Amino acid sequence: MSWWQTRGRAELVVFAVALVPRLLWVGYIEHQGRGLFGPDAPSYDALALSLLEGHGLAKQDYGGLFTDPGESLTVRSFRPPLLPAVLAGIYGVAGHRLWAARVVMAVLGAGTCVVVMAVARRLFDRRTAVLAGLLTAVYPKLVYYAGMLVTETMCTYLLAVAVALLLAAWQAEAGWSRWLAGGVALGLAALTRSSLLLFAPVAALWVLVARSRRRRALWEAALVLVGFAVVMTPWWVRNYRVHGRFVAATTEGGYTLWVTNNPRADGGGHCFLPEQTGEFDGLTEAEIDRLFWRKGMAWIRTHPGEFLRLVGAKLVRFWRLWPHAEHVGTATAVVAGVTFAPVLLLALWGLARARSRWRPVLLLILLFGYYTALHAVFMAITRYRVPIVPYLIVLAAWGAVDVWGRVRGRREEEDDGDADEGMSDG
Repeated sequence: MSWWQTRGRAELVVFAVALVPRLLWVGYIEHQGRGLFGPDAPSYDALALSLLEGHGLAKQDYGGLFTDPGESLTVRSFRPPLLPAVLAGIYGVAGHRLWAARVVMAVLGAGTCVVVMAVARRLFDRRTAVLAGLLTAVYPKLVYYAGMLVTETMCTYLLAVAVALLLAAWQAEAGWSRWLAGGVALGLAALTRSSLLLFAPVAALWVLVARSRRRRALWEAALVLVGFAVVMTPWWVRNYRVHGRFVAATTEGGYTLWVTNNPRADGGGHCFLPEQTGEFDGLTEAEIDRLFWRKGMAWIRTHPGEFLRLVGAKLVRFWRLWPHAEHVGTATAVVAGVTFAPVLLLALWGLARARSRWRPVLLLILLFGYYTALHAVFMAITRYRVPIVPYLIVLAAWGAVDVWGRVRGRREEEDDGDADEGMSDG
């Protein structure tokens, strides 16, 4: 029996291979004395400290939005709650030590690689699973985000768990608990990154399409939605109590829609406040969110041509091979492009070679389509595709295995032909 066919051994090796570079990266960050970096990490850190201090999920934001330039607003639902809650738990045990939180993120990142193996094994075979796990383990961008206290690492892990559970339920004859657990994992992922809020209905749609028995499919799709709702309901109830109205995800959605759909928008991470701020004076957090939603939707309705131009620009931004060098540096951009290009090409080949497995693979296709459509309307930067990169790697691994099998087959045919010629010459 080959080593990759031994249950548990390959997973342990992949976990170790993944953990080492992530811990080395965390150690390098600590050695350099770097604190929180990036635009979002300080926000999640502040929310975690607020929870520890007994103030709830609260921080100051919207500075400069109002007529009074010194005024800001205490926001309580601007960010999804799960990452701040996890960070608060880590700080509660280890103190406010960023290295401890980064180590936990590194372990989650390594765990993601093992879950990705389960996804690849459900879709294809053990050989593909091992290759997918190893590629995920050393993929630079996934290693990089293990050292940042932002949502990417945790969201990627929880989404991978959800996908693995849904595929396991699809293969099982009696797996109602897995359908429910898949919905729960999707809910936890949405509480980590609110962009996943609407993917649960998409996953339920996949169940209806991929299952041949319709009556059973309806029951299983309902279980996915129930599991999702069970996790989200406490957050919905809490938001209603805080704001006096239903807030499905966060109060950041309206601002994100507007900031990427207005006359100054470029479709990317260029964030700014409106030039006319008086209309925001005296509004609550939820009212500000609704006003931004109205302003963004009004601009889209009145500028359809500009909106479509921005959609095209966002699609390019989301799927471009490398991030903008002015934001991350030339070396980082080159590494990102050099590593993403072959993954994307092999993933396309793998997808073409997976036609006979279209029912389970459709879940990945819907995930790609969902993320692409979402970020064609909202903000689009290469960072936001991190949670779906593992599934590109899975398809790329399948494509690589297929290409290798074809090359090896041709070599064997050539060797057989040479042997035949040798025999005839003799």
